[in-house]
Amino acid sequence: MGYWEADKVSYQEFRKLTPHDIFMSGDNLSYFVGGYFPKADLMRILRRGMSIPSDEVIAREFPTVKQRKGMIPFLTLYSRCKNVREHVFDGTVRPYLEVNFFFPVTYSRDGREPERLCSFMPLLYLDRLLQTVGGCALGLRKEFHPKLRVAEDETACSFNIPNILDASFPGSSMEEAEEIDPFFAQIFTKPTLTFSYFHRTDFYTTQVFNIKNVYKASADIEWNYKGNLIKSDEHTFCNLADYTFTCSRAMSYNKYFHPEYPVDWAQITGQ
Repeated sequence: MGYWEADKVSYQEFRKLTPHDIFMSGDNLSYFVGGYFPKADLMRILRRGMSIPSDEVIAREFPTVKQRKGMIPFLTLYSRCKNVREHVFDGTVRPYLEVNFFFPVTYSRDGREPERLCSFMPLLYLDRLLQTVGGCALGLRKEFHPKLRVAEDETACSFNIPNILDASFPGSSMEEAEEIDPFFAQIFTKPTLTFSYFHRTDFYTTQVFNIKNVYKASADIEWNYKGNLIKSDEHTFCNLADYTFTCSRAMSYNKYFHPEYPVDWAQITGQ
């Protein structure tokens, strides 16, 4: 049995947990969408200590991703979330919709320590107020959008936030696949990095596993973010899949990279 399946954590067990142990888990049905964001525009939203990885780093860490001049690859997850559970207090929340974004960035705390490749999550869109408030308290930069909607029929599935996001996934494009694109899997092997509303840089251990019912798909997307209109094009790539996710609690730089708290992926995934 993986740790994510365990019963409520007692106080004594809680005291023994390391920062990387699972704080939250759940089951998602998500469209994984790989696209490209202008580097110049990304620079304007990066926080202190963050920078854009070199082309050499991207080629080494994400070898299957096409290099495009002046652009950085990124992942968007369009998710229907269920069975989402907070393990310490054994709380389960109602199903909800979520859209979140991951950008490869390098992080150096003070310029003297080595640069570390991370997955920067600048924000999340949710349709439930409770999950939004709870996530913000944990350091995540969540935005409550009550008009976030998902619609699905025989021809397509779509996610929409008026004047912000319009994403459509044609049903006719679906093809069975053995696994999700390597870029999507590799994003989650890096430390997840956020900058909270409290102006604090936080790190998380995030993982996806038990991936099944995988399909290759196409995506038609327009995303308006801080005046930048990001559109899908011929370089956009997409998968649909069911999976389990886990997330640790928020950590400071010192805790995340402390030698006494190494990341144990076998414990995290139960594999």
